[in-house]
Amino acid sequence: MKERKRKITVITIIGIMLILAITTFTYAIWSRTHTQTGINKNTYACFDISYEETNGTGITMENGFPQKDEEGLKNNPYEVQITNKCDTVSTYNVILNKQQGSDLKDEHLKVAVDNDYKLLSQATPTDKRTIQDFSNEASYIIGTGVVGPKQTKIVQIRSWMDKDTTEDEGENKTFTYKITIENAAGVGDLKTKIFGKEYAVITETPDFSKGFPNSSTSEEETKSKSGLYLAFDDDGSSYYFRGNVENNYVQLGQANGKDLIWRIVRINGDGTVRIILDDRIDTGGQVYNSMSEGHQYAGFTYENTPCTKSDPCVTNYASGTFTNTHGGTNSPIKSKLEEWYNTNLKDYDDKIALTTFCNDTSYGSGTEDSSNYLYYGSRYRVETTKQPDLHCPDPTKQDGRTNRDYGGVYKLKIGLINGDELAMGGYSWSSPYATTDNYLRRSYIYWAMSPSSADTSYAGVLNADRGGSLSDNTVDNTFGVLPVINLKADTLITSGDGSESQPFVVE
Repeated sequence: MKERKRKITVITIIGIMLILAITTFTYAIWSRTHTQTGINKNTYACFDISYEETNGTGITMENGFPQKDEEGLKNNPYEVQITNKCDTVSTYNVILNKQQGSDLKDEHLKVAVDNDYKLLSQATPTDKRTIQDFSNEASYIIGTGVVGPKQTKIVQIRSWMDKDTTEDEGENKTFTYKITIENAAGVGDLKTKIFGKEYAVITETPDFSKGFPNSSTSEEETKSKSGLYLAFDDDGSSYYFRGNVENNYVQLGQANGKDLIWRIVRINGDGTVRIILDDRIDTGGQVYNSMSEGHQYAGFTYENTPCTKSDPCVTNYASGTFTNTHGGTNSPIKSKLEEWYNTNLKDYDDKIALTTFCNDTSYGSGTEDSSNYLYYGSRYRVETTKQPDLHCPDPTKQDGRTNRDYGGVYKLKIGLINGDELAMGGYSWSSPYATTDNYLRRSYIYWAMSPSSADTSYAGVLNADRGGSLSDNTVDNTFGVLPVINLKADTLITSGDGSESQPFVVE
């Protein structure tokens, strides 16, 4: 069946209530059609946000039969471009409105917003349908996202029939739905709660040469320059907390009969929310690695195939175990974190994202063959250039050696904060250092995830010193461990305002 010629719809929306275009798709399993109707335009008083369908053909079903997820994610996407022309952050929900007459069951349809996918039966039901003339049978939130001030974002939507669908379940079945993208103000996901507090996102680059707040920082400066900052990572716009932050508390899980309290570090470019435990998991401490006589022991794993952006080292939790796609040997601290996850977080696994952690083994200065110290990328950035960065470089060897078999770019369920994140949060290599007002400072030393320096008989990793500074210590030292996890973009909050007395409580 031929696809109908599609109409490019451009919708301009001005206002705090964001209501976007209508697009209709018909999913026929063994044959397929696509239809699109309608232009919708609404004008409000605040935002000036433009919405444009950048792909005139809409979602293209490449195969009319069950697909594996990795194949479905390769289907041509339906792309939506959202441009936020205002000075405030906009949080949106992608809504799938299931139309009457659809007879493919929800548990057989996979939907993906960008690369975050799920069965439709696992999506959050909603009655939030702005366009009232839909012949809706049901509506679901299938994704959420953030558009920063003056930023543009492309949202990609895909769908496919789940690989486990039998012929009887799928043959000659259809699924028709309309997509709306709506402002998420007032809904209960964590990102919306953060931005709903009306933070003024700070776009200027801080002075990373000294800690913040420090002994010379005035009360007025502490107040005006503590908060949410804009930066960029490998997935897009990221928003990180810096300084004396008092409203980024999250409650998730229990350990030893007590609630686990976390602090929000940042919203990642992929929409996930990175949080760090507010206290160490073991007062006795933990070595990063029991061996230190060699560069490889600064790796989160070592003796593995190279971990790069295009082929990251993935360690996923499944059926009670963690498996490494690239093989290799776990550092003791990685094994410790995974053991703690199994004990305390396995019941929350469906809320914790598998996303990027950086064990940056790129070179800042020196080489592995030199008699002088090699300084790795994060150490070089926080000490020498004073320009921490949320991008994770590939661990290619600048002196011509092949890619390293330790460290690099990971996708994990649990890890550690890295040196660049600590510096952006307010730690510094040089005096004056961060005072106790900084939300990341503790009364003890704790490990970062970033290799710092090495020679042929030494491996060092960055850590957060109790005095508010970043420092380098040999991997066989015993320091505190503060786990870091990333909550999925659609994680819901049941109560709380983010304060210490009323933390955001994860559903």
